[in-house]
Amino acid sequence: MLYTFANRQYDIQWLQQIFQQLTAQDMVLLWQDGVLLPLKYPTLFNQLAQYLLLENDVAARGIAPVLSKIATNAKCINLSQTVQITEDYYPQINL
Repeated sequence: MLYTFANRQYDIQWLQQIFQQLTAQDMVLLWQDGVLLPLKYPTLFNQLAQYLLLENDVAARGIAPVLSKIATNAKCINLSQTVQITEDYYPQINL
């Protein structure tokens, strides 16, 4: 399953509950303002094996240098790769 997060305001307890349910067959994708979440909750996101960030949104917010230091388990992907991810991880839940 693909979990996508597009906002920067989520309750940390709610996020923890979602992340506890993740399996090896799941992926987390952050886009739009969701790319700011690892800056807000670095400890929580560092517990994930891997998560994805839409590189256009990271670049638009100018946070790539900071993310590269704190989000070692994050991978930036482009729009074409995003399409492939949506095919690989089905169904999708936009939260």
